[in-house]
Amino acid sequence: MQNALNHNCIVPLYAQIVEQLKQDIESGVYSKDGRLPTEAELSAEYGVSRITIRRAVEELVNQSLVEKRQGKGTFICAPKLTRQLDGPMSFTEMCAANGLKARAKLLDAGISSPSSLDVREALGLKEGEPAVRIRRLRYAGDRPLVLEDNFYPLEYSYLLSIDLENDSIYRYLQQEKGIELRRTTMRLSIVRADVKLAKLLQVSRNTPQLEMKGRVIRLDGQTVHSSYQVGYGENFEFIVR
Repeated sequence: MQNALNHNCIVPLYAQIVEQLKQDIESGVYSKDGRLPTEAELSAEYGVSRITIRRAVEELVNQSLVEKRQGKGTFICAPKLTRQLDGPMSFTEMCAANGLKARAKLLDAGISSPSSLDVREALGLKEGEPAVRIRRLRYAGDRPLVLEDNFYPLEYSYLLSIDLENDSIYRYLQQEKGIELRRTTMRLSIVRADVKLAKLLQVSRNTPQLEMKGRVIRLDGQTVHSSYQVGYGENFEFIVR
């Protein structure tokens, strides 16, 4: 059945198709990260020429609603996520603010000696001194989004006993331990995904990713953990206040 177009309307046919496709994307007719029908399929569906369809699709590309992938077709762009940078926000809170459920895959958790000088300085450790390391791959819904690799002083070893795949560490520290968190200066840079990171985040090798380094402290200034995150990708917007 063809979608209804008004051939007597002053609005061009391609523009009418743009609006109908946008409605279909927003209402879930097409999956949020799925492929649009081909030009030939859309031409038959709307009863117009492929030239008209091509112009409509180009307009959707210009609006960053779809993207063309060479040899694969036209795909719906994943919706952008947002995160505020004005204080420590847990990954769980960030996901909830974007209407998504957070979860984690635990990659490493235990006692180890940080090799990074930045981490040792953040925790006030000498070379070879141990700390609590928690390394997780964080998911927003079903999408792997961020690799976290954080170190905590040994006094936080009780974190190794909580459910690190389903619970929020920040929630536990704030609600169960009464620790109020503050973030110090964060350093942001763009890195390219190597083979290991690309596999974890399910992106192509050399895809640009945001790397964030810093530390989180208590009200008394004591370090709670060093902070290292890499990921987020291109469908992300950060809000700085």
